[in-house]
Amino acid sequence: MENSNLTSDEKRLILKDYNHRLNNDLQALLAFIKLKKRFEIDNDEIINFSYVSIASISAIQNMMYYADNEDNLISVNGFFEDFIKILNDYYFKSNIQFSNEIENDFIMNPKKVFHLMLLVNEMINLSIAFSLKEDCENKISFNLEKIEEECLLTYSDNGSGIYQTISESNVKTMLFEQLINQIDGNLESCDDNSNILIKFAYN
Repeated sequence: MENSNLTSDEKRLILKDYNHRLNNDLQALLAFIKLKKRFEIDNDEIINFSYVSIASISAIQNMMYYADNEDNLISVNGFFEDFIKILNDYYFKSNIQFSNEIENDFIMNPKKVFHLMLLVNEMINLSIAFSLKEDCENKISFNLEKIEEECLLTYSDNGSGIYQTISESNVKTMLFEQLINQIDGNLESCDDNSNILIKFAYN
């Protein structure tokens, strides 16, 4: 359905829905930032997390506006391409190269995409804090694939890895687990500390 062919009432309803979804996303982001402040997370990390999240919310809302399906489902590959650009632009002075390896595109509920973005953003902060070295050419990559009614998120960095960090009981684990719970996901066991595998339902 082309946006240019919508009636005034239809446009008003769509904008109302976008406003509702945007407000929900921003409220969820603010709540998570408050948790980081409460747990006395480093201010630089909070700034990094907030900037990337806000820019990503803008990308999600833009894709929803131009979605050509009634449910406003958005392209996973399209979003992560925008997400990679946001990350590379923001961290270009930090010697970190980001890439995604999504081979088969599919569409997904924007709310789930939003929570996936927060989850990946949190893992990036963990990699920067615990895995990557300042004097190295650091790389972070992630892949999302749909297998029937399940999805598998694979995240990795070329440092020492963060699997052990998120497997331990600490403040970081609590924040990470909260984000996994938002997508009803499960952290899969992995022999390699540099790889994180998270499985969750598509719907």
